[in-house]
Amino acid sequence: MDRPGPHPTARAAGPASPATQAVRAAVALSAPLAAGLALHHPEYGALASLGGLFGALAATAPARRTRLRTVTACLLLGAAGTALGGLLAGRGWTAFGVLTALALLSGMLSARGRAASLAGLMLLLNAVLAAGVPPSTAPWWLPPLLIAGGGLLVLLLCAPTGLPRPRSRGARTGALAPARPTAPGGPTAPAQPAGGPTAPARPAGGAAPDRRTGAFLRSPAPWCYGLRLALCVGLAEALVVLMPYERAYWVPVTVVFVLKPDLGSVFSRALLRAAGTAAGLLAAVAVFAAVPRGWPEVPVLMLLGALLPVLSRRGYGFQTAAITPVILLLSDLGNLEGTELAGQLMADSLIGCALALIVGHALWPGARRTARNAPAAGVGVGPARPVTEPIG
Repeated sequence: MDRPGPHPTARAAGPASPATQAVRAAVALSAPLAAGLALHHPEYGALASLGGLFGALAATAPARRTRLRTVTACLLLGAAGTALGGLLAGRGWTAFGVLTALALLSGMLSARGRAASLAGLMLLLNAVLAAGVPPSTAPWWLPPLLIAGGGLLVLLLCAPTGLPRPRSRGARTGALAPARPTAPGGPTAPAQPAGGPTAPARPAGGAAPDRRTGAFLRSPAPWCYGLRLALCVGLAEALVVLMPYERAYWVPVTVVFVLKPDLGSVFSRALLRAAGTAAGLLAAVAVFAAVPRGWPEVPVLMLLGALLPVLSRRGYGFQTAAITPVILLLSDLGNLEGTELAGQLMADSLIGCALALIVGHALWPGARRTARNAPAAGVGVGPARPVTEPIG
């Protein structure tokens, strides 16, 4: 009997096409801002667009189910980070201590796989951003709700467009139990299904996950990643407290992006981030000079969103050049500082890159030895690889 073919909808669960990713990112960045402008609250639309940006960065896994899980985890932890950071805004050394501990957790999650690493990144990144911006008059629960709303839009855009058609019982049986010969030249019989008499018994009471968690906590690698990130984020947050101007949060933000151990070599990422930030700021300054504030910025964000997945495939520097003008445009909607904000952001980025290079690379034991073989990947770009040794 012929073996049944693949499920009719199996092809739909593969990786999204470049055009689909471009449309998804364009809608995720521009639609929330348009809604905020229509409601006469552009600052709220900017927050939701920021959540859409983070969701679009997370929605790059080849399999649809993995994309949905990753975006959901990033949505929830990103909103939690925003809520925590909002409560820490303006609290100086208290924020320093809490965010340093959060960096330890985020760094350790880098060893748990791609989804956990991205979720930990969004938790820390949103907390740093929310704690660094000037305190808002909005209720504490509104910013995390808006961030989650932007991520939810990406989640809806990633959802399947139709329901799979049910297969017959014979097709399911054939797919789960392929035929195998019982004797040379004899008839065939279905293979024993997994979980049958010959399958080993599954441990009861969740013993296997408990053992995996215990082994993870006893392993030195997660602690190494976490301590390095916590040290550098702590130093960056100390600079935020001591700096005499607002919006110094871009120093720890830069450290977070450069030092995440599963994202590639620290040395190359620091150089690429500095170059990409400079290119992105030049683009943002050109937009400030040529595009009026308000509704004309919506098509600009739509264009930048469409370019984001295209440029991300070309490397981390290109991805940074695409993300930087988006962050600057969204940040400027609430304060209208324009080119002054661009200059401060560039200075903070250079400080963050220098801090990551000196403390997290040059002075960290073993970092330079393992940096030679570490690829420089973009955030959420390309397949994840297991982290088994210190990188970068």
